[in-house]
Parts: sequence; structure tokens; C-alpha cells
Amino acid sequence: MLPPEYQGTSMLRIHLNQPKVTFEQRLAKQALLIKEQIKSLPQGRERELLSRKARQLETASHIAEWMSSPGLRPPV
Repeated sequence: MLPPEYQGTSMLRIHLNQPKVTFEQRLAKQALLIKEQIKSLPQGRERELLSRKARQLETASHIAEWMSSPGLRPPV
């Protein structure tokens, strides 16, 4: 059963009204959120792990962008 705010609405219509955010944008946003979190942490293991995760998200964003670029050609 749907929550009260969705009662009587079409889930498809709700989905279509949401702004389109690309996978690359979601990855980059997550990296930025983690970087903000890092600023409040003292030096240590947790900060290093989050820093590594932010770098991985940024790299994944760049790779996904590259993979979906129109200039990319399959190997022949």
C-alpha cells in the first residue's frame, strides 16, 4: 500500500515530474557530500577511509562520463 501522500496518484507521473539527474551527477554529488563530512573529522582512519571513498566516487563519475561520451568508439 502506498503512503498517504501518494494515495490516488500515479507513481509514473511522480517519477516523470522529478528533475533528471545523471548517474555521473549523483556520483559527483555524493563525493561532495563526503568531502564536507571529512572537513569536520580529525586526522585518523575514518577520515582517510572517507577521503578514499570520495576519490573513488570522483573517478567513477569521470569514467561513467567517458563511457557515455558520443566520441567513444568500440574497438574494431
